[in-house]
Amino acid sequence: MKNDAQIQQEVIAELDQDEQVPAGTVGVEVHHGVVKLAAALNDPVITKSAERDARRVEGVTKIILDMGMGKR
Repeated sequence: MKNDAQIQQEVIAELDQDEQVPAGTVGVEVHHGVVKLAAALNDPVITKSAERDARRVEGVTKIILDMGMGKR
């Protein structure tokens, strides 16, 4: 089973490979498999892409979107 740090690194790697998500725009936090994606922009294309990218990572149990509220 993956730990939170491994999941976080894999989600970041997925985001970095996605041309729809500008580099460094989405922050990623993970706690017990729950991934929180945060970004200053509220762009539906970026939000949908980032959520899709995170879902591809094994070990993710839930995704919380905090888009448009600032990167943390």
